[in-house]
Amino acid sequence: MNLLQKIESLREQQIASIALMRDNYRALNSIEHRDFHLGPMKVRAIYNPARVISSAAKVDAASIAARPCFLCTQNRLEGQRSVPFLDGKYDILVNPYPIFDHHYVIAAHSHVRQKIGRRITDMWQLASELEGYTVFYNGPRCGASAPDHMHFQAVASTELSLWNALDATSPEHVGQTGNAVMSKANGLPISVFVIDSTTAEDAYKLANLLYPTFPIDSNEEWEPRFNMLATSTEQGVRIAVIPRPRHRPSFYTYDPTDEKGMTVSPASIDAAGVLVLPRRIDFNRLDEKTILSIYNETCVMPC
Repeated sequence: MNLLQKIESLREQQIASIALMRDNYRALNSIEHRDFHLGPMKVRAIYNPARVISSAAKVDAASIAARPCFLCTQNRLEGQRSVPFLDGKYDILVNPYPIFDHHYVIAAHSHVRQKIGRRITDMWQLASELEGYTVFYNGPRCGASAPDHMHFQAVASTELSLWNALDATSPEHVGQTGNAVMSKANGLPISVFVIDSTTAEDAYKLANLLYPTFPIDSNEEWEPRFNMLATSTEQGVRIAVIPRPRHRPSFYTYDPTDEKGMTVSPASIDAAGVLVLPRRIDFNRLDEKTILSIYNETCVMPC
């Protein structure tokens, strides 16, 4: 079996054997959604109470140090299995708290912090093998609920409106390195840089030129703030890089009784057109103005 067949087989086995996964994947059948349009980009808001574990995750250093790492082998769910990738460098797991019907976590086998660096070549390789999927990376300050353990995630590309929106825009050429070309999307509500490449190494080289142009706080420990998504194309792999000035909007709250704030914690999925809302009150009152406020505060606005 190829990698795609292996992970889909794993998904079926895990949902059948682990009650938590079975319940959470079954619950997706009744997920409510509302659609909005911001120019060429459709934004789908989904109400998913189970995702509060991620949206309200405490990611400060003290909280992380006080809890066991749930991506490490010894702390995973009982019965949770994985498919190895790149000779065991990564473990591909079925996400027990899914946003979509097909949702995987690709965790580094070793406990190392979330920092992409040269691992962009691993991401490129993974996207090239998982045809029809989007592999994404949440930066340690941009939505990763486990910033202490390196990981990617993968979902079906058809779930994300970003790719169709990019096809509907007029790209602005930015630069080229070898077999990788970078452009900037125009007409979207957020800034998105696109790297189209036929080799993983050229994609890495071009991305490495892009990162230093992103703002970074003086006390930032790891890397500039950005989200990254990758999907296979007929020519190779397309990578979308979304710079982020902050993780959560100023009106964010994790207090379930706070009716003025909003429990919304944007990561790659949200920037790619799917806003995840674990509270009913937030889902009901969301409108285009609020979506723009979320993007205005957490993503870099286009020039």
